[in-house]
Amino acid sequence: MMKKTIWLAAGIAGMLLGNPASDAMAELNVRIGSRPSFVIDRKPDFVELRDYGFSVSVGSPYDIVYFGNLYYLNQNGSWYRSSDYRGPWISVRTNQLPSKIRRHRMEDIRRFRDTEYRNNEGRRRLDHQRSDENNRRNLDQQRSDEHDKRNLDQQRTDENNKRLLNQQRSNENRNR
Repeated sequence: MMKKTIWLAAGIAGMLLGNPASDAMAELNVRIGSRPSFVIDRKPDFVELRDYGFSVSVGSPYDIVYFGNLYYLNQNGSWYRSSDYRGPWISVRTNQLPSKIRRHRMEDIRRFRDTEYRNNEGRRRLDHQRSDENNRRNLDQQRSDEHDKRNLDQQRTDENNKRLLNQQRSNENRNR
């Protein structure tokens, strides 16, 4: 019996000492409770869907709907809710979603978002073009104003020089 115990202890010690270092660096991921973690590095950009009453994330690795100061994240058909885009996220059943969100399938919400985003991008490009045109017009006007001011200053200088010259001639004529 004693021999078995010694052999068993030696075997366990050999297994522990014989494992490579990479095994010692194994990652342990323990999740307690039902709070999933989603890594969101920065606040997502949202497209407002005015006709539907909520906003949807764009350019995010997750489908996030923002409604009523809460974020609703859809991942593989499951819904999660948080008061902050970084979490913590709690699982919610579909019937617990606000009706404005619940009445639409996620595929439809994505389609609504993409359509609105394209429309907004078109508007932004048009606004940007208009802004560029306005900036060009303003710059042209500013250059024109500066040119007019230089011309006016030159005219005043010429008039002053002419007046001084006339006054000088008048004084010379009197002195003769």
